[in-house]
Amino acid sequence: MAAKFEIRSPKAGEYRWVLVSQGRTLATGAPYGRRALAEKSIDAFRLAATAAPVVDTTAPAARPTTGKAARAVGRVLGKAVVRGGRAVETAEQAAAKTAKRAARTVETATAPKPAKKRAAPRAGGRKG
Repeated sequence: MAAKFEIRSPKAGEYRWVLVSQGRTLATGAPYGRRALAEKSIDAFRLAATAAPVVDTTAPAARPTTGKAARAVGRVLGKAVVRGGRAVETAEQAAAKTAKRAARTVETATAPKPAKKRAAPRAGGRKG
């Protein structure tokens, strides 16, 4: 048999909802002054219950890492970061050199060529 919601009125002007399955009470709502509010609360409970995750609080917590193991892992990670940083630094330097070379090539290719200088005439003139 499926579970069902029942709206009960234990006192005049008080409404509560109860979720019942096979004669057992599974959940109970707070008291409401109006029946419509109790029905709205049922809808909110349905939406929250379908999306609610199951959390196992009975499982023992994970043991924390000992100090020595944590330091060893930290050293390894620190070295990896330093090596990675050096690799990035080297790559950036190589990229900068390449960019400079490319800029020089573009400058020399686009710069106007200087006109050839003609030799100035000699003061003595030509001897013939």
